Amino acid sequence: MHEFQDYHKINLNIGGKMYNLWVADSDKKKQKGLSTIDHLPDNHGMIFLYDKIQPSKRKFSMRNTAIPLTIVFLDEKGKTVHQEKCRPFQDKLIQSSKPYKYVIEI
Repeated sequence: MHEFQDYHKINLNIGGKMYNLWVADSDKKKQKGLSTIDHLPDNHGMIFLYDKIQPSKRKFSMRNTAIPLTIVFLDEKGKTVHQEKCRPFQDKLIQSSKPYKYVIEI
């Protein structure tokens, strides 16, 4: 997808399924997320990288996102600490119940 041509990509096995993930490694990329697309190809998504463990009070929004997503919060060892299925344009903010280091949107 041309919206993410400047992004690095990684392949990651999530729940036994391989995903191609665009890497959101800057504040600008994290703020944009997947909000600019209206279709997500199969087995694609985005991973948000944080330098430090993030407190559980940081929230994610779907208000400008036109596609359904599952948001997965991971600790520094890659273990899932919170996961939530989200609807397009949902008003409810999403946050982890525990601190995290990575967030994946698929």
